[in-house]
Amino acid sequence: MTRLSRRTMLCTTTTVVGLSAGCLADDTSQPADDDGDDATDDDNSSPTDNTENNPDPVGDAIEDVPDGLADGRTLTYQSSTSGEPDITVLRDADRAAEWLDERGSLRNADAVATFIDATDFEMSILVSLSDEAPTPCYEVVLEAITIEAGESGDGDSSASKPKTSDSDGRNADEDETLVLEAAVHETAEDQVCAQTITTVGRLVRVTFESEPLTTVSATLVGHDGSTYGATMGSDSGSASASSTVESEWGSGSDRQSSDS
Repeated sequence: MTRLSRRTMLCTTTTVVGLSAGCLADDTSQPADDDGDDATDDDNSSPTDNTENNPDPVGDAIEDVPDGLADGRTLTYQSSTSGEPDITVLRDADRAAEWLDERGSLRNADAVATFIDATDFEMSILVSLSDEAPTPCYEVVLEAITIEAGESGDGDSSASKPKTSDSDGRNADEDETLVLEAAVHETAEDQVCAQTITTVGRLVRVTFESEPLTTVSATLVGHDGSTYGATMGSDSGSASASSTVESEWGSGSDRQSSDS
């Protein structure tokens, strides 16, 4: 058996240690590269491009809006309290906040608050239509939304005349009226609901192509066929103007058509 010299053993040991160190270095470097790749992939991944900054709007879109309107959305709401039929026009954020505070028992108050916050009152108004229902299985349905021309000074109706606009796209006829027709309907006839008096309502957001019209007329038919109508006109075109209201009760058979 050949006996290794001390010099040979030292050289051999040094070589083995060096090779081992090189292998270890290669092994530890690979995870670092993987981590770097993963971090880069994560930074560029699609979750950061989601719709957090553009959440889905609250409420339902009005599919067919008349000429003169840019957009329309509605949101239903309910309250466990009873109340008379009500039609309210909200022309500025402060009045809308007061309206919401007065209805603290709304079952979807957070959604209503979000709906109000998303309203640009420079170009939009909110109209609240509400009435009493015998059970929570009712809702206010917006059946029609139109813009009607007013009457001319000689008493002839101009409703049949085409609507004209000036060079800025604003309505040339200052007597135009936003007209809403709504009714209280049962949500599901075969659904069993407890007999609990409930106030049901719908908040309608109307966005105009130019500044909002100053006159709003609305009709609400109750679940029993009774009709409540209101015409609201602001004293000026400003958002802070107060509104005057003329209302009248009538039976369902006395309801006037919006075409008349």
